[in-house]
Amino acid sequence: MFLIVASAAVLAAATPVHNAEISHGARAYTASYDAQPSLTLRQVEPRFANRAAVPACRWQADLTVNRAVATDGRTVSAFGKAIHRFAPLSGSYAGSCATARSQIDAQVARHMQAMAAEASAIARQDRATLVRELDGARELTVQGG
Repeated sequence: MFLIVASAAVLAAATPVHNAEISHGARAYTASYDAQPSLTLRQVEPRFANRAAVPACRWQADLTVNRAVATDGRTVSAFGKAIHRFAPLSGSYAGSCATARSQIDAQVARHMQAMAAEASAIARQDRATLVRELDGARELTVQGG
C-alpha cells in the first residue's frame, strides 16, 4: 500500500458560535467562541501485481470549539483554549483527493451546520468554567501581591 499524506489543512475560517461579556473584579472581559474545522487527507494507492492500482482518498475532519478572551482590547492568551472536540467525521472516496475535495468539503460543511446548535450550547456552558479560571488567576495575583 502506497501512502501519501496530502495535508492537514484548515477547511474554512472559524465560525463564530457565541460571545459573552464577563465582569470580573475591576475588569470587563469578552469571551469569543468559534467552531474550527480541520481536515486531514490521505491518498492511498494499493499496488497489486496483476491489476492496475485504483487510488482512494481517505479523510478525517475534526471540529473543535475554541475560546478566545480579551480585555481592554488585548487578547489574554492564558484563557484562550479549545474547550470541546467533537467526535471526528471520516470517510473515503474512490479516486484522488483533489477530485473528491469538493464532495468532502460539502460533507464537512453539512456536519458543521448540524453541530452548530450543540457548539453554541457548549460555549454558553463554558461561562462558569471561565469565571472559575479568572477567580484562580485573581487569587494567584492577590497572594503574589
